[in-house]
Amino acid sequence: MSWQPQDLRNVALVGHRGVGKTSLNEALLHTAGAIKALGSVDAGTAVADYEEQERERKISIAPALCHLEHRDTKINLVDCPGYSEFYVDALYGLWATENALLVLDAAAGVEVHTIKMYDAAREMNVRAIGVVNKLDNERADFEAAVASMNDALPDCEAVAVQIPIGQGASFEGVVDLLSGKAWMGAGDEAPVPDALADEVAEARELLIDAVAATDDDLTMQYLEEGELTHEELIGGLRAAIAAGTLVPVLCTSATQEIGVRPLLDFLVDAAISPADAPPRVAMNGDEEVELTADPAGETAVIVVKTMTDPYVGRVSLLRVLSGTIKADSDVYNTTSGERERLSGLAVTQARETENVSELVAGDMGSAVRLEDTGTGDTLAGQGSKLQVPRPDAPDSMYAVAVTAASRADADKMSDALNRLTAEDMGLKYQRNTETGELLVSGLGPMHLDVAIAKLRNQYDVDVTMSEPRVAYQETVRRAVRVQGRHKKQTGGRGQFGDVWIRLEPAERGSGFEFVNEIKGGSVPTQYIPAVEKGLRAAMSRGSIAGYPVVDVRVTLDDGSSHPVDSSDMAFQTAAGIALRNAMAEAQPVLLEPIMNVTVTGPEDIMGDIMSDLNAKRGRILGTEQVGSMQAIKAQVPQSEMMRYAADLRSISQGRASYEMSFSHYEELPAHLTDQVVAEAKQREESEDE
Repeated sequence: MSWQPQDLRNVALVGHRGVGKTSLNEALLHTAGAIKALGSVDAGTAVADYEEQERERKISIAPALCHLEHRDTKINLVDCPGYSEFYVDALYGLWATENALLVLDAAAGVEVHTIKMYDAAREMNVRAIGVVNKLDNERADFEAAVASMNDALPDCEAVAVQIPIGQGASFEGVVDLLSGKAWMGAGDEAPVPDALADEVAEARELLIDAVAATDDDLTMQYLEEGELTHEELIGGLRAAIAAGTLVPVLCTSATQEIGVRPLLDFLVDAAISPADAPPRVAMNGDEEVELTADPAGETAVIVVKTMTDPYVGRVSLLRVLSGTIKADSDVYNTTSGERERLSGLAVTQARETENVSELVAGDMGSAVRLEDTGTGDTLAGQGSKLQVPRPDAPDSMYAVAVTAASRADADKMSDALNRLTAEDMGLKYQRNTETGELLVSGLGPMHLDVAIAKLRNQYDVDVTMSEPRVAYQETVRRAVRVQGRHKKQTGGRGQFGDVWIRLEPAERGSGFEFVNEIKGGSVPTQYIPAVEKGLRAAMSRGSIAGYPVVDVRVTLDDGSSHPVDSSDMAFQTAAGIALRNAMAEAQPVLLEPIMNVTVTGPEDIMGDIMSDLNAKRGRILGTEQVGSMQAIKAQVPQSEMMRYAADLRSISQGRASYEMSFSHYEELPAHLTDQVVAEAKQREESEDE
């Protein structure tokens, strides 16, 4: 069956880890009849957690695409990971949708990752719908959870559209304030309990006030009539959601399937369809264009996620923004410039697929064996220049050094890493030119553990991991003038080069500057480039611990040559000797990289976080309020931050997150230099063995 854009709803389930997103996804599928049995995250039977590592760890690692049908509407569900280390995959899940179910734990309310996902949804014009889940748990407090949304989420006006019937062990149903109906258990309609009549009336009045305030006509109607009809209320709420002015909040217990059926009704009645969503902005060459969900429009498809299936190979999750794509038709990847065939076009229930003949604008599905296509790519018609901008992802700040276990593994490693990074936009790899190590970086230790496990299990590449070396640098404190002389006589033609240089400190971050002040041809012009080349080569290995020399100015001001024995090589050698002589006299020092660090978390643990950053030689630059959370900004040496993800998790019990980026280099304190030198010497000895 081909769906029309107005009959589709695309919904990302987002929120902090452990709030029950995957369980809610499971309950929605089961209640709608899309799956036969209700699976469990703890038992490893949830449909969306189908990867082996997800079942072992009992967490979501990658976004899973599922779908259901309810009241003649198809709802595509993207179950997004809640761990901050898989934040980039959650961003791409939001990128594919118009609606976000912002799921909260009824006892915890808004948590750190909740704020990040809400901010990301607003940035991408995705409309938020709050769901307070786990209302059957001890300490559940629906009102407090809604209040935390208004307190902690920027510019959020959260308003309840349901209230729970009981909480904790007594939670047994919900009252829908829009229809005035009660839903008990897994979906039985019932009268509103008499004991809740006053509470329902008060909550409904708050809802009507909030909706009426978003529209002048509704405000007048409410003032004149003292009431809004059901049609006016639901229409006004839908418009307020579409405009992003209200965040409706519903209540559920996913594992008990309480509140799930009215949530499905709400998605049909009030969530935004692709037909009603604002146009997507894309680039057509240098020109900005708008894409609407028009099945007859120009083909525009975004790749939400690429994965590797052991049986069918590469699987690409797709969202059709415009046009209609047909099975086995050709499309053009405007990112890679390659033509692709849409083999195995299907709708998906996580791992399970059902082939379809087409997908229309607004719909989601998958295709297989798109070998030159990765996550974030745009597919369009042949020759098109259309590209949809990707989400802005944070820097990958946690790295490990990887070494192939054998020659055979080394031969396969590059291709495997290319495929991994095409699948996961939060994963990167590069060769560190200063240390020579191959670094794989992500958003945290678990992220990299998962990536390395995939490298071994999916691509049969065995690697060893180690902590990366810090890319120290060397520079000098004082100016000196020295000679570098190279003279060698071997019976035939000899070697002769002679230079005088001035070495002096330069501005931090300036690198290397070479100045030629030769007058009278004491060093012939043809040898000047050789002198600079010799200096640059010698600077690759400093005198303290063998790290590159930076932030110096070297002036060549005198020298001598021999008409027969001088050569480029002789002057390169002389220049190297001169630099080493100069470094010995110029008070060389080590420089260490300093990182900009922002740590966000609850106020009650900020003191512990500050103390820990101070102990790591950090400088606190200031704090700021971020909703109900606080953010500490600091500058900390990179060497102290190598395992900060684990340290912060221990300090905060997972309630804080951090971001980090390179700032600048600073002089390493003298008392730490001996340790770095000793490590460098030990490393050199082990490499020589």
